[in-house]
Amino acid sequence: MEHVVIIGGIAGGMSAASKLRRLDETVKISVFEKDSHISYGACGLPYYISGVTKSHEDLLARTVEDFEERNIQVHIHHEVISVDPENKSVNVKNLNSGDETIVSYDKLLIATGSKPIVPPFVPKEATNVHTLKTLNDGINMREYFLDEEIKKVGIIGGGYIGMELVETMIELGKEVVVIELQDQILPNYDQEMANIIADTLESLEGVSIRTGEEVKELKVSNNKVTNIVTNKNSVEVDAVIVNIGNKPNTEFVKDLGMDMLENGAIIVDAHQKTSLPSIYAAGDCATSNHLLLNKPVNIALGTTANKHGRVAADNLAGISSTFPGILGTNVVKIMEWTAAMTGLTEKEAKKEKLDVDTVVIETNNHASYYPGAETVHIKLVYETGTQKLLGAQMIGKDNAIAKRMDIFATAITCELTTKQIGMLDLSYAPPYATVWDAVQVAANAAK
Repeated sequence: MEHVVIIGGIAGGMSAASKLRRLDETVKISVFEKDSHISYGACGLPYYISGVTKSHEDLLARTVEDFEERNIQVHIHHEVISVDPENKSVNVKNLNSGDETIVSYDKLLIATGSKPIVPPFVPKEATNVHTLKTLNDGINMREYFLDEEIKKVGIIGGGYIGMELVETMIELGKEVVVIELQDQILPNYDQEMANIIADTLESLEGVSIRTGEEVKELKVSNNKVTNIVTNKNSVEVDAVIVNIGNKPNTEFVKDLGMDMLENGAIIVDAHQKTSLPSIYAAGDCATSNHLLLNKPVNIALGTTANKHGRVAADNLAGISSTFPGILGTNVVKIMEWTAAMTGLTEKEAKKEKLDVDTVVIETNNHASYYPGAETVHIKLVYETGTQKLLGAQMIGKDNAIAKRMDIFATAITCELTTKQIGMLDLSYAPPYATVWDAVQVAANAAK
């Protein structure tokens, strides 16, 4: 009986385990997960901490028992500490007992995800510093931030999770200060788009956005951070959340000679195969081919992790299946605002030395005479000459922004020009769109 070992039990790992079992009832599947939870929606953690999602159990897609009923052996609190590719085995440590066991495999899937980057200025003894990645992080933060004595929270890092947590803390009645090293929040966006949200947040009572500031020190008293000291200021806080990015959780395989990016992401081919025989990788710890740049990139998204898992399962079962690649399409809710993007920003395109033009427009989300019309801000990046769309960013207060961004993602995947997008047969009714949808207004403005 063939034995497939899967390291990591969240999105990529459990997606692979589920599909592999559907494809093959005979293969032995063993999953090792060092945490206490598997198969949960990590993207929902900010809403659980705020209380919008009532129970952490609502975030669980499936339990250990659910998988074991399908003859998938799941071992929680078990960490794979090393891999031996020559002998096709892994060294597994039981985190409860401390015992170590050598487990043989025929094929191995590494789906260990990523972990928060903790900068050196974070004192190890500080009990009021948090990072958010796992369900246990979310459970601990929900309990911690219910304390009404915690009135002011410092968030270090203004990326997606940091900005989602601004809303979380406001919902909990906290004052928030965001400190971002870059000269804008949402560093993945072009600055003029990100500033639309930053300007609005700055106008809210209890929210301070500080960009272009470098954290130098966290001052501690009685094992608690009392001040965030930057190159410009010192800010008093009752608690700190660190969100300066994540890195692939691949230290345990870094010495195997496996092809990796500089950040430790495992380079895989379209079949999710690594450069080592019988070893596959999926999710945040692995690369994807960028559809526009045609090179391996590491963009950590739950959507990608689940697709990686399904493709890996096909190939683990002997079915030649490929994952074509990504555009980095994403969407984030920040208070009443929605920000979404796909493909290349203007700054990315220029960094890649691509010849591009851009257009930025404001338009209505639906007919102005129907109640509730909102302004939508759109920026398009397109190839000079051919007008082939390369990137799109949208910001506004309309729930349909996410789905409109999906139109742009589809258009880029299909290599459509702005002219072709302008002539798409999109739906229209006054409560939902304008006669020329916002997508087409932006496309038609491209010259």
